[in-house]
This record gives sequence, structure tokens and C-alpha cells, in this order.
Amino acid sequence: MAQDSSRAESIDPTNARRRKLVRLSAFVLVPALFVGFVGYGLFSTAPPSELVGSQAPEFELPLLGSDEMLSSQQLRGKPVVVNFWASWCVPCREEAPILEEAWQKYKDAGVQFLGVNVQDSRADAQAFVDEFGITFPSVRDTELELWTKTGVRGVPETFFIDHNWTFVGIGSGEELASTGGTKILGAIDRAVLESQIQIMLDRRATASSN
Repeated sequence: MAQDSSRAESIDPTNARRRKLVRLSAFVLVPALFVGFVGYGLFSTAPPSELVGSQAPEFELPLLGSDEMLSSQQLRGKPVVVNFWASWCVPCREEAPILEEAWQKYKDAGVQFLGVNVQDSRADAQAFVDEFGITFPSVRDTELELWTKTGVRGVPETFFIDHNWTFVGIGSGEELASTGGTKILGAIDRAVLESQIQIMLDRRATASSN
């Protein structure tokens, strides 16, 4: 009798539908949650607009091609263009000549350029600098310390920091792809680069006149 009762319960259409819904929910929700957690871990950063007006992070990182360290304290008081890059990043290669040209144009006005190399070998990073004749300094952020503090979304991405060590703006192209959890962004537009530099220079000039 108990066996018949068990068999009747197993073929009850209401129970069967309930079990099917539970299995379907698990099939849909578990992968969705997994993707959500992975996506959050890889790409969750503060929107760039929230950085503008806030203090830039402090750092001390090794200089590429040198045994010396470079710290944020050495850069304070100057308008600074900070560019995150990697040798394997195609838009970084498109952007390198634009950055070097702007550095040559504005360095006598007291603007400092700084490259931040990430997710790269020292040899590949140095080869990139040599290939494009980059003369402004780059540091190696091997532990992604400054990357994390700054909230970088991908490479290349450029941050503009005024003489008070305050974020003025962020420049990058649209997202093109992603690789290994890192977003690939388009090269910065030359006009955007120069307009942000001019804003920093104007701010410094205003502060000096007051």
C-alpha cells in the first residue's frame, strides 16, 4: 500500500511541475549569479566622473629602465598627465606618438607626463618605449596598486591631475574589446588631450595670480 502511495505521489502532475520549475530556476539563476560575480570582480570601478574634483592617490613605484623609485610627492605642484598603458595594447601603440608629441609641446610649460605600465614584462615595456622614442618617464605598476587606487577601467586610459594633486579629467576612447579581464579602450583624441592640459594650465595660472 505504501508502495502504491509513493508511486502515486511521484506521478502527481502538480509535484512534477513543481520539481521542474525548481530545476529550471537553478539552471537559470546559478549561472547568472556566477557571471554577475565574475563581472563585478573584473570590471567594477567607480564611474570616472566621480573622480573629478577628488584627490589623486599617493604612490611610489619603480621607474622603467632604472633602479630608482618615483613617488607622487615628487610630482606635486605640477600639472600631470598620467597614462596607463601596456605594450600588447594596440590602441596604446596608436596613442604613444600623440602623447610624446604633446609632452614635447608642453613640457617647457611645466606639464609633467607619466606613463604607468601594467600587465607587462620589463623587457616588452622597455622595447615599446624604445620603439616609439618615449622620453617622458614610466613607472611599472606590477601589483596594480595605482591601477586599483585610481579606478582604471582599461588600457589605454589617461588621467589629468592639476598642481593641487586633484583629478581634473579622464580621457580614453570607447571600449573596443577585452582580454584576460582587462578592457581595451580606444586611443585618446588629440584635441581632448590638449584641451585637458590647457584646463590644468589655466587652473595653475589662476591660482598663481590670486
